[in-house]
Amino acid sequence: MRMFSLLALFMLVPATFALAEDTDFSGAWVAWICPAGVQRASGKCSNFTLELHQQGNKLCGAHFFATAGAANIDEGAAPSLMGDIVDGKANLVAVSSRASPPVRLRVEIRKHNDSLQWQRLDDPAGNYLLPLQARLTKSKSKTLFAPIFAHELKAACLSAFTMVDNSRAREPEPQKQ
Repeated sequence: MRMFSLLALFMLVPATFALAEDTDFSGAWVAWICPAGVQRASGKCSNFTLELHQQGNKLCGAHFFATAGAANIDEGAAPSLMGDIVDGKANLVAVSSRASPPVRLRVEIRKHNDSLQWQRLDDPAGNYLLPLQARLTKSKSKTLFAPIFAHELKAACLSAFTMVDNSRAREPEPQKQ
């Protein structure tokens, strides 16, 4: 009986690690959004890029979207994406600085195998290009942004994570009655 219990425990350990790994959203992600019948080709498809940094259940990052031929661009500041991960799903607020004033909209990202499923939850008025839906794949590169911007984004996200941690530490304990 003891041997069966140990065997069952060892069988659960890899599954636990696989679940933890599956919720890691960090990295550079890219999608090509092409018209029906068009294969990924330069000049005919839009390009959507995310760079995400995760700390615990907090997610921070930036976006870049270029229409076909880079005729129009929507690039986020450092950071332009902030939110929480709950039950394996990231609930974010995306800010497009393309419009003045910037447009804020809610976004949901789910990890599915080796890809991210992007779903825009809002459709506010404004001049932004963030797609309604996209399937992004992880890039082998650590960043797809210019090195200075990538460094600025990482620093801004670390600062945002620290501010969240500090505000939690200052929250008063609930009063017991």
